[in-house]
Amino acid sequence: MEKHIYLLSASDRFNYGDVLFPIVAKHELQKLGDFEFHNVATISSNLVECGAMPTLSYRALLNYEKIPDDSTLIVAGGEVLTANWSRLISFTKEYYDFIFRKWESPRLEKIAKFLFGKNEVSFPFIPSAPALLEKYRVVYHAVGGRGTHNLPNQQQEIVPAIKAAEYFSAREPVTQKQIANNFKIDVTLVPDSVLVLSDMCPKEQLVRPLTAEYVCVQFGFVKSEARMPAVLKELRKIHQTHNIDIGLLSIGNCPGHDDMKSVEWIKQHADFPVVELPSNTIDQITSAIAHAKIFIGTSLHGAIVSLSRIPIR
Repeated sequence: MEKHIYLLSASDRFNYGDVLFPIVAKHELQKLGDFEFHNVATISSNLVECGAMPTLSYRALLNYEKIPDDSTLIVAGGEVLTANWSRLISFTKEYYDFIFRKWESPRLEKIAKFLFGKNEVSFPFIPSAPALLEKYRVVYHAVGGRGTHNLPNQQQEIVPAIKAAEYFSAREPVTQKQIANNFKIDVTLVPDSVLVLSDMCPKEQLVRPLTAEYVCVQFGFVKSEARMPAVLKELRKIHQTHNIDIGLLSIGNCPGHDDMKSVEWIKQHADFPVVELPSNTIDQITSAIAHAKIFIGTSLHGAIVSLSRIPIR
């Protein structure tokens, strides 16, 4: 009998690391047996043209009568534990982002929890509904989310959810220690799961975006807007000192990240040659990072994929 695995991640928006989590998990789990995979996020989405897996909505995860027996639910990675409904939803569409920025409040959070989570789960990536915990075996893999034990007014819900996990691994030591010490469970420290992407997509199989050597540059606009003049100054210095092309890459192609705005800002203000690197698909982004002489940016997963290309001697 085929076993069912539900992969839960924030893969309903085109943000490089988020869409990679279920892809990596599926690739590795297929080595262990014959499973049927279901990819779940906060909303249903279809980003197949970008190379991502389509997602079921969170409400599908809570439709218990349609969930096969002996199913496993895997929280598939990322800085997700303390993420709340309204903020997560704001990353999926410009309309939701507008609502969040204009009306962020506890009331908006309650509305989002009701609309997208049937009012059953306070934090999407801490599956806590009693009926859910009875239906699935729950696994957390390579997750982050510092301060989970300090989430206000929710410990009665969170404690049993964390303790019910059949396996729990964290991708950095702070989360590992906080979860282990405060919930009294075993927590394994593991690398971020996207690290294996270099094995899945060897560099020689990726199409080089530029013939010349280049620096791959990526900046999240939300994080970097105030610093863009300083960024431009440093990029000019790199180009002049090393006579190397400056390639601009957009990794976070969704509201709340808006890397494409950084690309446009630099293109408009640069008084030296820059070129926009293709970023419409996962493979294009991976290729741009893999073939670069160096990667400079704010994206954790841009850095992880870049570092995974360095041979270990």
